[in-house]
Amino acid sequence: MRIALAQTEIFSKQYEKNKKTALSICNLAQAMEVRLLLFPEMSFTGFNMDTDYSIAAGLDTVPWMQKLATTGQCYLGFGWVKAAESGKAENHYSIVAPDGSLFFDMVKLHPFSYAQEDQFFEKGNALPTCEIDGIRFGCFICYDLRFPEVFSALAPKTDCMLVPANWPERRKLHWCSLLTARAIENQVYVAGINCVGTQDGLHYSGDSRFIAPDGTILQDCRSASGCFVCDLSAKTVAETRQAFPVQKDRRPDFYRSILL
Repeated sequence: MRIALAQTEIFSKQYEKNKKTALSICNLAQAMEVRLLLFPEMSFTGFNMDTDYSIAAGLDTVPWMQKLATTGQCYLGFGWVKAAESGKAENHYSIVAPDGSLFFDMVKLHPFSYAQEDQFFEKGNALPTCEIDGIRFGCFICYDLRFPEVFSALAPKTDCMLVPANWPERRKLHWCSLLTARAIENQVYVAGINCVGTQDGLHYSGDSRFIAPDGTILQDCRSASGCFVCDLSAKTVAETRQAFPVQKDRRPDFYRSILL
């Protein structure tokens, strides 16, 4: 299955400008026969706490991406913001299918309190999965990467874990190390999708990457913007787990008992 990472430069709160970039990337992905194209967290607004702006943009984002998916006959993954019933907002990542349906949707589990995200955004409480062409996908958003428990919980149900993010360059070492660790410990593909450029004084160096179930870096986008392709196979996950059967030695009941 051919997957692509859209490592884009996101201009903070410049929705229409960011949509133009996305359209160009979608056209490129279609020419490369990509099956699933993935954009970073808060794909077209950037990571910010102006929830009124991001919610307004989000009302347009889903139908616009549904139209793009139908036109290009490609699955599209993207981040957007939705109003929550509490009066706060929700940081979503969704996938729309080539038939235009909203195929997958999740809410960020751990709002980034260091940047006051928790004051504006509600926590997600679900770990959904989806399957495309025989590959099972799970998703975690940016700061979720720092919490290995949720990755381990989802590992038996997935072949590939997506991690869309707006992850600053100053913590690049953490990003690269944790993505690799999540792939190795769960024996899954990991696709980390980050942005480049500068938003509100923070620099983003990209470093989006595909990582194999054994920790091998299959694609490292470094600091370039563009569309980066990798071919994945569910067979590789099964073979990795069979050859080195770490998962069978996990003790989830024990782990739960010591966390109570």
